[in-house]
Amino acid sequence: MIETITHTFPRSAPGAQEFFQDLTQLLQELSNADLSEEGIRLRPAIGRLATVFMLTDVVSPQLHIGDDSGLRLSVGALSVNGAEGAVPTAEAPSAELHLSMGEVHKKLHGHLVRLDHTGVNFPAALVLSQQWETFVQRLAGQTNLYNYPTGDPWLFILPATEAEFGSDITEFPSGREPKFELVHDAYTDTPAIQIDIETDLSREEVERLFPEPYGVSFPSVADYFRTVYVQHPWPGLDIRFDVRFKNEEPGDSWETGEWLVTAGGRIIGAHASE
Repeated sequence: MIETITHTFPRSAPGAQEFFQDLTQLLQELSNADLSEEGIRLRPAIGRLATVFMLTDVVSPQLHIGDDSGLRLSVGALSVNGAEGAVPTAEAPSAELHLSMGEVHKKLHGHLVRLDHTGVNFPAALVLSQQWETFVQRLAGQTNLYNYPTGDPWLFILPATEAEFGSDITEFPSGREPKFELVHDAYTDTPAIQIDIETDLSREEVERLFPEPYGVSFPSVADYFRTVYVQHPWPGLDIRFDVRFKNEEPGDSWETGEWLVTAGGRIIGAHASE
C-alpha cells in the first residue's frame, strides 16, 4: 500500500530556492502541513497518503509514488519513480502568461482553506495508451484508485486506511485529503504538476485576483476553480495552481471523496510482485 507521494525539484537551477521558499510559505498556512529541513509534508486526517514537496540535488523534476520500480516512467522532462531518460528542454517555461510563485503567494496569503489534491498530467504524446494502462493497473494494485465519474481519463487516489485498502472506502468524513490525480492528457505535449487549493474567496474575487490572461477558466470546471500557471526554473514542465472557490457546503461529496467512490468506482489492479 503506497503511503507517500513526493514531488521533488532540482535545487541547482537559478531561482529554485526562491520558488520553493514561496511555495512552502504558502502551503505551510494549511493546518495539515508539516515543515522539515527536507521540505513540506501535507498529511491526511483520514487514511494514509501524505503529499510531500522537496528541493534536492536531483537532475530533473521527479515524482515518486511509493517506491515501486514497476511504476517507472520517463515523461519528457519529468521522471516518475526514478526512471532514467527524463530530458529537460533547452527552453525555460514561458513567463509571458505566467505569474511568479511570489505573486501567487502574495495574492492567496491568508485565504487558504485546504489542499484538495495535487496531480500530474501525463501527455498522451509521451505516455502511449498501453503504457498508461499498464501504469494504471500497477498503481491500482497498491492504492485506492478511482475513476472520475464522467469517464474522462482523470483518475484519483484517495487516502485510505489499511482496512479500506483491503476492501473499499465506505465511510466519508471530512479530512480524506489531499487526494492525488493522474490525467492522461491529449491536449498538451508538456507534463504538468497541478496543485488544487480551496480558498475562502468567491468566484468573483478569484477572477479579480487572477484576471485574463494570467487566470484561465476551463469550461467544464469553470464553476469550481480558476487555473493559474506559475513561473519556475525547470524547462519542459508546467506547474499550475487550480484556485478553488469558497465551498458553501463544506464536507460535500466531492471533498470527502464519496462521489468518486460511489459514482466513479474503484479500479482493481494487479498487486506488485516486487
